[in-house]
Amino acid sequence: MVSAAGVILSAVLGASARRLQVQLVGKQFGRTWDRVPGYALSIGAFLGGYVICDHFVQRNRHLLNRRLAQLREQRAQVDAFHEFDLDGDHRITASKRTRKSVK
Repeated sequence: MVSAAGVILSAVLGASARRLQVQLVGKQFGRTWDRVPGYALSIGAFLGGYVICDHFVQRNRHLLNRRLAQLREQRAQVDAFHEFDLDGDHRITASKRTRKSVK
């Protein structure tokens, strides 16, 4: 889910990137309004990248949680399989053997 902090960070990074571009080129704008489209496009690109990356992060998190649930279920099945009574006498001894009577 897109968070407010992520949106703010993306907007700040977009504005900072545009400012760096303008400073590197050394372009001087005649009016303040002429700067707006460049900043808007840069901020929009960073916001779009954030939204796309957030979608992939959420999908991977969902897949990871599903896989972890499967592993927990498998471990529970293995534990149930290996569970047995330690106090019980599971040995076959002479006293437990019975002979069928011959008629």
